[in-house]
Amino acid sequence: MLIYSKKIIHFIQSVKLFVKHVLSKEVGLRVHGERFYDKNNAYSYPIKVVIFNNRSMLGYFDPQFYELGFHECLMHADKAVLQDIVRHEIAHYITFMNYGDWVEPHGTHFKAFCQQMGWSQEVQRATICFDESLSLPGEEENSVLRKVQKLMALATSTNPHEAESAMIKSQQLLLKHNLALKNVVDADDEKVFLKRIMEQKKEDAKMRAIARILETFFVSTIYSRKEGAVFLEIIGSATNVEIAGYVATILEHKLDEMWEETKKRLPGLKGVVAKNSFFLGVARGYCDKIHFLKKQYDQNTSHALILIEKQLKDAVDMVYQRLRKGSSRARYCPHSSSLGELAGRDLNINPAVNNYAKNSGTYLAFQEK
Repeated sequence: MLIYSKKIIHFIQSVKLFVKHVLSKEVGLRVHGERFYDKNNAYSYPIKVVIFNNRSMLGYFDPQFYELGFHECLMHADKAVLQDIVRHEIAHYITFMNYGDWVEPHGTHFKAFCQQMGWSQEVQRATICFDESLSLPGEEENSVLRKVQKLMALATSTNPHEAESAMIKSQQLLLKHNLALKNVVDADDEKVFLKRIMEQKKEDAKMRAIARILETFFVSTIYSRKEGAVFLEIIGSATNVEIAGYVATILEHKLDEMWEETKKRLPGLKGVVAKNSFFLGVARGYCDKIHFLKKQYDQNTSHALILIEKQLKDAVDMVYQRLRKGSSRARYCPHSSSLGELAGRDLNINPAVNNYAKNSGTYLAFQEK
């Protein structure tokens, strides 16, 4: 996951300054604002720096996002070590610009560029791997995840009172955890997490439906558009982002299953418009159910909801300072939408708490009453 905080943003700015210095003074390329140009001044490229904590490496270059990533631990590293890692990733960036992504990551072209720059062997070996356990969630985060998963499992109970009570308690637990983090962490060090969870050629009704459902787990959703693709990103606290990420993975398959089951019951239901309307109906039905339950909260919890909504808005503003909201005017099928809404009201999330995966936490299953 990518991480943001006031301290991290300050660190990003300092890394960017050094990136610009290397590009202009050492590599000899023209830098203007947040972009730099190739040696012929024909094309410009973005200077984008992000901080992560979920990979067992100290840095990376992502050609899809034109993104230079550096591990959070480098905020406390020796300056010379950090600078060598920055040069290492810039070498990957320039190699990609010159030859595309078909060359070996640390092959002949990469080494030749480093030698041309007069950079030492330390630069070529800079982004060493380290123990993956350094980037795993803390015990407190895991404890909250387990508790929420158990409550969500109870929310699929056939006893309406028990199911409603468990859903409310799971939401309240997430609220309490988020507020507790805010109270114990220094404002400048309060962290926001971003995770990319879906990639498609274009935004569609299914992606929008998933995004709306995920927002009931106290995360904000953003559509990030890159060349020929759109990504769904989720922003929030570490726990909320992890839970929403699990939910999204299963929803990608579950929504299609729900649509196919509905078509079997109603053979006359078909077409892209009907399918898209059904997906959005499922999201509306599920969200209406959750919003109804939230109205049952006590006054203190209702106040906490307002605080969390403000925190999420501030989090998005921190990550994306100039964000434009889009809108959809797709065709609509009222009948299919109503069917989806009924299915969404019966949709419950049941995490199989005993089936833990080694790296991704736990498997989440979905049930319909």
